[in-house]
Amino acid sequence: MEIIVKDLTFTYSKKTKSLAFRALSGVSLNVKEGEIFGIIGKTGSGKSTFVQHLNGLIKVQKDSGSIIIGDFDLTDKKCDYKLLRAKVGMMFQYPEHQLFAETVYDDVAFALKNFAPDLTEKEIESRVREAVTITGLNYDLIKEKSPFDLSGGQRRRVAIAGVLVAKPEILILDEPAAGLDPKGKREFLELLLRLKNDFVKTIIIVSHDMNLVAEYCTRAAVFMGGEILATGTPKEIFSDEMLIEKSGLDLPLTASLTEKFKVKGVAVDSDLTVDGFVESLCRALKGGKI
Repeated sequence: MEIIVKDLTFTYSKKTKSLAFRALSGVSLNVKEGEIFGIIGKTGSGKSTFVQHLNGLIKVQKDSGSIIIGDFDLTDKKCDYKLLRAKVGMMFQYPEHQLFAETVYDDVAFALKNFAPDLTEKEIESRVREAVTITGLNYDLIKEKSPFDLSGGQRRRVAIAGVLVAKPEILILDEPAAGLDPKGKREFLELLLRLKNDFVKTIIIVSHDMNLVAEYCTRAAVFMGGEILATGTPKEIFSDEMLIEKSGLDLPLTASLTEKFKVKGVAVDSDLTVDGFVESLCRALKGGKI
């Protein structure tokens, strides 16, 4: 499903002039099916307000733009938001804090009872097993355990299984690596890549971690003051000095090192992934053609 957003504007407390705050102003963006798309910008730039529109947690205000996601028109009063939320899954920051059921099985199965009430118990069990297994957890070992008896990394995987069980086509992740140590972060992001290849079609990542964006995103949009300053590949965005200065974004490590080598007279032209940077640097140091 392609995401097409045109001229989206959103104002909190719109009916109370003294409290009204415009969080989005004329935002237009297309996300193609199959992308890993980054939403980046400083706190308060409108990122969270924007992505919460994409599965109807925040509704499009009257005469304030439009959102089309696949066959869903989010400005249509007849839009089936329950079906939309099954197709567009969202995992918030620290999702393990949202676990609540007595067992892993009940927690993961909860979404199906809302989105697919006609499924039999056998079908539910099959879907729960599949979702838990795809996250790398041993279903038979943990299904009857309390989520709160698991490690932090395991709880996060249970939380994402609770989103995946509905088989969304689009997965929205708000700061997916927040609070994880380097090893846990790497493992979780590798899981996301497996999900992209095998389970979901499109992933949208909201993040302050520019290293994550440079390594995993195909494209990104830079938000500031409720508007989009620019969209492009990580290389296009992080190579734009004026954009980085205006938006106040940090550079990913690979982009920062590229600049430092440039000062030393070594031109490194990579896609800013770690592997791409290392390969280009090696060629540059050997005097090869970049």
